[in-house]
Amino acid sequence: MNLLDIFRSMGKQLEISEVLKTNQESVKYGLILTSTQAQEIIDARNQAIQNHGRLELGIEAARKIIAAFCISPHINREEYVKTINELIDIFYHYKNETEDLIGDDELISMMKEYYDSSCQGSLELLRSREMARFVIDIRSSLLQQMDNGWKEE
Repeated sequence: MNLLDIFRSMGKQLEISEVLKTNQESVKYGLILTSTQAQEIIDARNQAIQNHGRLELGIEAARKIIAAFCISPHINREEYVKTINELIDIFYHYKNETEDLIGDDELISMMKEYYDSSCQGSLELLRSREMARFVIDIRSSLLQQMDNGWKEE
């Protein structure tokens, strides 16, 4: 094993450890990730980043998504990892759609609000209806601000 392989292995273990730290909060809701599930989430995150052409150095966004959604009444043990993986993909999709004008915390908060309320736990409604509307509102607001700025000049 060369030095680069050792470094990658250490990085992978650190990422798994970081994801597993979310168990400290999620255990209160009966949701606990294993090391294998943590690796699955990291793999899904890496795939989402690649699919959406993004560059992310840390796993902070994934940890924030887990922390925000583990308290949802719509998350269950059987679908926990699958749901988190889909939420991560939705997150990166809409980071692109909002052109990074919305911070991670705000985007996650909006996703959580829609998921728990109008979507009633439906990932499909979150992705295709509510977040799409959110992007339209953001873009409209931006255009309006730009238009107001031009009128003032």
